[in-house]
Amino acid sequence: MFLVSSSVQPKFRSCLGIFVMAMAPAMTGYGDLIQSWEIGEGQSSAMVQFDFRAGNTYTVEVAFDDAISGQGLLDLIVSESDTADFSFAYESISYSFGDFLIGIALENDADYGDGSNPPYVDYWHYWTRDLSAGWTESMTGFSDRILTDGESDAWVFGTTDAPALIPAPASLAVIISAFIGSGRRGRRVR
Repeated sequence: MFLVSSSVQPKFRSCLGIFVMAMAPAMTGYGDLIQSWEIGEGQSSAMVQFDFRAGNTYTVEVAFDDAISGQGLLDLIVSESDTADFSFAYESISYSFGDFLIGIALENDADYGDGSNPPYVDYWHYWTRDLSAGWTESMTGFSDRILTDGESDAWVFGTTDAPALIPAPASLAVIISAFIGSGRRGRRVR
């Protein structure tokens, strides 16, 4: 049987408290990764992430040969989703300045909006990530964005928050369990 000596216990609890407080802001950005798919053919690949208002996150890894636009990625997902055994559709409106994505339906999740209802965030926010940086909200429309190998796009509905961090918090639970387990070292009592 292992016991934690009284001199170790307060220090351990203090370290655990600091660890949890430090991780709390990061944990709020986690989404539940529901499903991932791989589609397409080619030597290059890009990942597209979809974060729905319900908190569900999906990813699609798209393989391609030539550079592809953000809209081209979505069109490829539409054309190959049946073959990959999932349902995907999107809807956009064309304006003089470009296309505006108003709806995405993926498996059992669907969100639609154009930002016209208070607090005016009920629309799909477009995020991009290249090889050397984190997520940034795109200042380019998805029809004008050109992706190359290793880049990522994300669509987040109903919030200005950055895309959810994946994998989901289950991985964090493993880390915390390991951390807690390491604090239980003490002298062995027979």
